[in-house]
Amino acid sequence: MIKSMTGYGRGENIGKYHWIVEIRSVNHRFLDIFVRLPKPWLFLEEKVKNYIKGKIVRGRVDVFINLYNENVPVNIKIDKTLVNNYYKKLIELKDEIGFEGPISLSLLSLMPNIFNVEEEFPTEQELWDTLVPSIDDALENLFKMREKEGENLWKDLYKRLEIIKNRTKSIEELAKVAPAEYRKKLMFNLEQLCSDISLDQQRIEMEVALFAEKACITEEIVRLNSHLDQMKELVNSKEAVGRKMDFIAQEMFREVNTIAAKSLDCSISKEVIDIKSELEKIREQIQNIE
Repeated sequence: MIKSMTGYGRGENIGKYHWIVEIRSVNHRFLDIFVRLPKPWLFLEEKVKNYIKGKIVRGRVDVFINLYNENVPVNIKIDKTLVNNYYKKLIELKDEIGFEGPISLSLLSLMPNIFNVEEEFPTEQELWDTLVPSIDDALENLFKMREKEGENLWKDLYKRLEIIKNRTKSIEELAKVAPAEYRKKLMFNLEQLCSDISLDQQRIEMEVALFAEKACITEEIVRLNSHLDQMKELVNSKEAVGRKMDFIAQEMFREVNTIAAKSLDCSISKEVIDIKSELEKIREQIQNIE
């Protein structure tokens, strides 16, 4: 199936870590991936790039990754030695000032540096395992949009290929009668110029035969039709076909230009111009195909 290089997809994974991944792609000659991650997690950038490289062939791909509700697990440690020292000093102070109230746990908890909060920084593998599902969801949604765009592109391409096919048939029919038309014009011109001179019919036939040989475009027509068939067959390919299509379109231009160079028929020239116009539009559309 033909895929466009333009698309957007979003993925989200809510669990121990809440990841949101957005992927946007546009047309590009090669594959360029740009990943934007929160600063603490930049070490995951290459892993994300390599993961996506295995799933996308061409295009500029922008990946936006955010981690929300960063409830990183923490480990709370109590400095019991410090608590004990605070307690002893408070007892001494209590005795000195004659305070009769109790020294409560709530009072001790207000003392500085009793609690040490240590973040349990997750391992790279742990983060990666929770991030991958979000990337997969975003890629799946991206591919759906790219496939939909690809369908629309193919509809337009097929319509233009059919126009070229019909124009090629017209050229083929015109080419069949071109030698006879050339002979008729040649005879008319010679009769106008040499009305009182006997014409050498054998020489005229040789001239017509020479014209027919030089103007023969049978090979170009066969190749042009072959390229049309190849282009249509690519729609069923499971591989990226954008570059192949572009190459075939270039070859079609080559055959059409040769036809134009060989033919002196105005009607054929008109058909060639129409084909070139459609090929230009086809090449523009192909630039968006993966």
